[in-house]
Amino acid sequence: MRQISIDALNEHIFEAIEMLKNNSDENASDNEKIDIDTAKAIAELGKVVVDGYKVKAQVMNIIKNGSNPQSVSQMAIEGGIINREQQ
Repeated sequence: MRQISIDALNEHIFEAIEMLKNNSDENASDNEKIDIDTAKAIAELGKVVVDGYKVKAQVMNIIKNGSNPQSVSQMAIEGGIINREQQ
């Protein structure tokens, strides 16, 4: 599985913004432009990714503050919320 970071997500979002700005530039090629529906889809998917990171952060906080971090950690791994490298 390809590892994606918040920084990479930001780069994609800002690239989409630049491409939207290029829509009004008559010198921009079609490859430098994006339609509004595609930009909206990218933004919505970005929100989903950020929400996923929020859940992982909450789980990591529970693990850190829990009385039995190994048990909570194991449940998070088995539930697919985190992987072993994120412990």
